[in-house]
Parts: sequence; C-alpha cells; structure tokens
Amino acid sequence: MSLERIMKLRKTKAVQIGALLIIGAILAGCANSSSAANMKHGSVSISNLQSTINAIVAERIETNTMPENGLTGENLVRAQLRLKIISFLLHRGASEKGIVINPAEVAANREKIITQIGGEAALPAALANASIAASDLDRYIEDIIIQDSLRAKLVAPTASDQDFSMALQKYVSEIGARENVKLNPRYGVWVTETSDINPVDATNGTVADPAK
Repeated sequence: MSLERIMKLRKTKAVQIGALLIIGAILAGCANSSSAANMKHGSVSISNLQSTINAIVAERIETNTMPENGLTGENLVRAQLRLKIISFLLHRGASEKGIVINPAEVAANREKIITQIGGEAALPAALANASIAASDLDRYIEDIIIQDSLRAKLVAPTASDQDFSMALQKYVSEIGARENVKLNPRYGVWVTETSDINPVDATNGTVADPAK
C-alpha cells in the first residue's frame, strides 16, 4: 500500500473518530432526559439512539467506508432519530391496519439482500455505505415489508408510485399527529406535516465538526 493511500486512510479514520466524539458530546448534552423522543404509545431512548450512532460510525471506521454525502455529527444524529420515529409510526400503522410481520419473511428478505450485495462478507461495508447499524437491519427490513403491505391498504391497485408515496406520507403524518410526537428540544422540533425534524444547533455552536 502506498504512503499516499495510508495517509488518506488515516485522515479518513481521524475525521470519523472526530465525528464520533462530537456525536458523544451532542448526546451527552441531553443527559437531563433519558428520551430523545416521546410518543403517546412509546419513545426513543437516548441510549438506543447512542447505540445506533456508535455502530454506524464503527462500521465506517472498520470498513474504511464513508458514504457519498454521508452525514456526520448532529446531522447523522438527527437523521437516525427521524428514521427511528418513522419506524415506530410505521409499526403503529401496521397494527392499525392488521398487518402482521412474519419472521420468516424478514429472514427471507435478509437473505435476499445478502445475495444481492455479494455475500455475507460484503454486508459490513454495505451497511456502512447505507448508514444502517447491523443491529437495526431486521427492523429496517420490517419497515420495508410494512410499506409494501400498506400499499394495498392505502391506494388502488392502479395507483402510481408517486400517488402511493403521497398517501403513505399523509398516513404516517396522521399517525404522528395522533401519537403527539415530542422531541428532546436539543434535537429540534418534530414537524408533523412532513414527518421531519426542524433542526437546532445541538452543540449550541460550541463544537466544530472536522468533517465539514
């Protein structure tokens, strides 16, 4: 391996480790509350969010993989929190619509994904590139299954993908409204209409992200 390549890898790791330290500072700043988000029928704990973020950054470091336009720092934290909330809302929707997740279907979809990426050995890099923690993969697959199952519940068989996307967004936002999603204010404000987070500076300007 050339010296230039070694130095490039070291720089990449240094940036990723620096981003991990920043993320730790962001999450530690919320130590006065155990929840990153609260809903009527559930919550997302800071420890759960921390575990996911740590796993994603570790995957990037171990595989020397950084997604194109990959998020770091508070942007990564906020994006993962949003995904966890949407996953919760999708599962609430599945319960409302009588959709049952079959573990065998999850396992089959997992095997299909592994085959598509070229085998189990390619999984860590693929997860790093997709910013998915290995521990969250089955939940991610469940979310996809729910979305596919909701199509028949929300739109006509002749509906376009765009029509379904709009119907799904509307349905998820309606569930979010009923669940009264509230964020730890350090992360921002939940926007029910778009199922998104209106961000705030989670470090209050005290920490600079070396990846920027």
